[in-house]
Amino acid sequence: MEQGDITIIILIATLTIVLLIVIIIIIFSIFQNRKVKFLFDKEVAKQRFDEEIIKSKLETQEQTLQNISWELHDNVGQLLSVARMQLNMVQPSLTEEQKTLVQDTGDIISKSLQEIRSLSKLLNPEVVKNIGLHEAIQLEIDRFNRLNYINATFDVKGNITPINQKDEIILFRIVQEFLSNSIKHSKSKKIEITANCTHEFLKIKIQDYGVGFDENIVKKGSGLLNMKSRAKLINAEFDLKSEKDKGVSLTLTYPKQKKDV
Repeated sequence: MEQGDITIIILIATLTIVLLIVIIIIIFSIFQNRKVKFLFDKEVAKQRFDEEIIKSKLETQEQTLQNISWELHDNVGQLLSVARMQLNMVQPSLTEEQKTLVQDTGDIISKSLQEIRSLSKLLNPEVVKNIGLHEAIQLEIDRFNRLNYINATFDVKGNITPINQKDEIILFRIVQEFLSNSIKHSKSKKIEITANCTHEFLKIKIQDYGVGFDENIVKKGSGLLNMKSRAKLINAEFDLKSEKDKGVSLTLTYPKQKKDV
């Protein structure tokens, strides 16, 4: 076999090996790309599934709250109204001392009726939709202040512009959850809420001045996880900070212009 033929054979063999290597690389690259795309699609599907679970859970909770709202307003409220009427009917036949006692009892019933009606409004998602987020927060603040247990303030900065009503309800439920936890656990006598409205964001900050907590201990608590899940569902940044004996602060940053996933 001549030297030229050997050279051609070696060249052909080299080209064949190179071609095989290129083909293997291309096939491997395609496989890797498909694997990455599969894993990405799987993660997106999981996120969407988790979001649907959370949405379904929140819808169930809102329906439950609406039912409780109706029950409070229609049944409990009606019973208190009847009790107040009956006290008014028997009052003329009582002694002055008894009248004073009945009057005091009637005042307590009237205040209870007012609080139940106020609470029933804020439990009803349809009412929150109608009055809007800021008025709902103000009503909640007024309700707490009437209890004479805590001094709560609400300050709005910037121009109030409407946002998605379902998102408003979720933001309001987070605020409610924080206030409820603060009343139960913080021993704070003061709560401050500020809402800063800009063209891009709605930033809500809540601060109490109570005993605080160790974040590592309560970070897996159901209340905290519930608030975080709600915030994540509407793409709101959730920043909770606390130190023992230094109170708790929560900052919610809600983007008015949502990014496509």
